Amino acid sequence: MKKGVLLMILCAAASLPAFACDRPAAPAALPDGKSATMEEMMATKKAVDAYKRDMEEYLSCEKSTASKDAAAAELVKIADRFNAQVRAFKSKS
Repeated sequence: MKKGVLLMILCAAASLPAFACDRPAAPAALPDGKSATMEEMMATKKAVDAYKRDMEEYLSCEKSTASKDAAAAELVKIADRFNAQVRAFKSKS
């Protein structure tokens, strides 16, 4: 009996990460590439990279196709916006 209860507790504890599927928040704001400093662009790059890693983890965890599609679309939107600002930043040099 005790082994059965312990086995159930162990199985429940092992399955907890499968239920902890939290969608990451996108970076709050992206700097304007035309007026941003190198430091601002590098800090934003780090934030976007962290967001991408977190979103990829979320996508591997999420079961709902609709949620995955919406999250993937948001990730592409953020990446495209950041890349546009990088191009603007590079063009001013």
